[in-house]
Amino acid sequence: MRSSFNAFGQSKKLYDAGSVPVWLGTVTAVPVGGTLPSAFVKKDALYPAGTPICLDGKTITPLVAFVVVSYTAATTGDYDTIVIKPCTYGGVDFIPAVNDMLQKLGANFAATGKAAKVVAVTALTGDDAGKYEFTVDKTANLGSLSANDILVFSASATAGTGKAMANQPNAYLYNDIFIGDIDPSLEGAGASGAAVKMHAEGILINRTPAADFKAAMAAAVPGVVQVNY
Repeated sequence: MRSSFNAFGQSKKLYDAGSVPVWLGTVTAVPVGGTLPSAFVKKDALYPAGTPICLDGKTITPLVAFVVVSYTAATTGDYDTIVIKPCTYGGVDFIPAVNDMLQKLGANFAATGKAAKVVAVTALTGDDAGKYEFTVDKTANLGSLSANDILVFSASATAGTGKAMANQPNAYLYNDIFIGDIDPSLEGAGASGAAVKMHAEGILINRTPAADFKAAMAAAVPGVVQVNY
């Protein structure tokens, strides 16, 4: 809802840079694109071109990954504690929820790993504001983690070893998707996008959200040439 005629002032919103040129040459997207799952249709969300996505049928799922800040193994308690940075797309932070299954990202998206269920999630404050702490049962944990490890959602419904990552990226998002002021709770809210799996002229990989996963994306989408510029 907009302000009434007798209200005065300014508003300001800051996002990661949008509409940044990332493609070289003329790009040909996959003939049939897809739409975002409802969980990604959030007010102020921005998914930039070059975002790693999983194109499954007509559904486009952006990569959600969390950077580990610290890991504390259980000693006298029952739970390991992990502090992470949220996955941020535009004005939206994605964080794990209770009962989500997470696992450490391996050398590539297809690598299996040890999955664990999130028991509790807490938003941190003070000097750690903007970070989140979650716990997992020490008897069904994620294993030892180090700062800057990456956690992703697991496809498994149960904890254990040898688990596969959910929504493994298999393409790059061709175009920016900006949700803006759309109210997701109202009927008809949604967003569509195009996917790229082949492009020999190259993508400026360091300008994209795929920069931190360039090796994994090179393995998953070898048809797109990465240009390190």
